[in-house]
Amino acid sequence: MTKQTIDFDQNPPVAGSEYDNMAPLVLPGYEAMHQMTLACLQANLPADANILVVGAGTGMELVKFGKGNSKWQILGVDPSEKMLTIAQEKIQQHNLSEQVKLFQGYTDDLADTSIYDAATSILVMHFIPDDGGKLAFLQSIAQRMKSSSAFILVDVFGEKGTDDFQQIISIIKEFWQERGIPEAKQIELLETMEQGVYPISETRVLELLQQAGFSKVIRFYTGLWVGGWMALK
Repeated sequence: MTKQTIDFDQNPPVAGSEYDNMAPLVLPGYEAMHQMTLACLQANLPADANILVVGAGTGMELVKFGKGNSKWQILGVDPSEKMLTIAQEKIQQHNLSEQVKLFQGYTDDLADTSIYDAATSILVMHFIPDDGGKLAFLQSIAQRMKSSSAFILVDVFGEKGTDDFQQIISIIKEFWQERGIPEAKQIELLETMEQGVYPISETRVLELLQQAGFSKVIRFYTGLWVGGWMALK
């Protein structure tokens, strides 16, 4: 996992203790995107698959995947100690300790061996600038995946400064208003988007996936400015 510009321990856009409450409010279809990601994995993986979850955060997908198939072995990777502490609590609460393991650090810190039948990156890559960092991030994941394995990427996408992106922001603000998010928090979230989030167009997403060694890409999810793509190594 290439280093992000936002430190989720020292200066998080949302405190780890608040993340699980805020994310479903802020991100359209948050629970649906995880359910659809699970469906993609279930449709493409063997019963005894090894799955790499990059940017495991507070463990939403770790629990979802672990409960989705009791034989899957899952490794969650994340640099944030605070978020992994929350994830570990969830793993224990759902009796998944034998099935789900955690690693504090980045994908680059893992052994460079192709052992995973699938990998996921949910709401991570948009924190990495497109200055070679995004490509390196995707390549580090691809290097650890088996041939023909499935990769799920979910990310904020779009081109800042364009009319289309501004229209999406207008819709997002109305969505947040309806969800009851305070005005001050909305401003804070948009400032984080402007200063620490680096979305790219779908065309660029597909280009980077191809350069990293992925093919047969399909978009399986769209929630305003969040897109979900499945590709094969």
